[in-house]
Amino acid sequence: MGFCSKRDRKAREAALLAAAARLFAQKGYENTRTLEIAREAGVNEALINRYFGGKEGLLMSVLQGTEAGDFVRIEGLDPSEPDLKTALRKYFDQGRRIVEERESFMRIAMSRSLFQPELAVAVREKIIDRQMELLVTGLRERMAAKGVSSEDVEACAMLVGAVNHTFNFIVRKVHHMPDEKIERVFDLLTEVLSLRFDPTSTSSSPSSG
Repeated sequence: MGFCSKRDRKAREAALLAAAARLFAQKGYENTRTLEIAREAGVNEALINRYFGGKEGLLMSVLQGTEAGDFVRIEGLDPSEPDLKTALRKYFDQGRRIVEERESFMRIAMSRSLFQPELAVAVREKIIDRQMELLVTGLRERMAAKGVSSEDVEACAMLVGAVNHTFNFIVRKVHHMPDEKIERVFDLLTEVLSLRFDPTSTSSSPSSG
């Protein structure tokens, strides 16, 4: 066997992780074959066993790596929106689109996290914490001028993030609650938060999304 530098190995590992993340998200874990992943990455299938110990090990590495956060990333609040209510409504709509695109990937992450505490921590750090940072930054930029405390900004971000995940993924996709009921929750929350943190907003009635 020829010489393989550490740089070569890192490049191949990265290619496998990126390919696996894409295919797991598109097709689901069970429906993705290791041969497909290897072809997508442009490497030999045997490297999946050598580097990750098999398909399960590759999945764990994907969920613990930056690829997980990139695939379910929701951008912060839209800075072009002048009022908080509309910005929040757009955030929830964006969350719905991400869930539609990455539902299989999110199901994998959630199901594995329930039974593997170390993976749950990794998912929180790579996905949830990164998402909260973006959300806190967007809210702080909007609320600082209104004298809102850092504690309230962080609490607001946690509330928005939790509602987005719970209703767009768990309630909508897992429990199949009717869309109109979920959209009403988003409308109500954006209205309440706007009244609390942006009382001078000139936005019209909440969107129905």
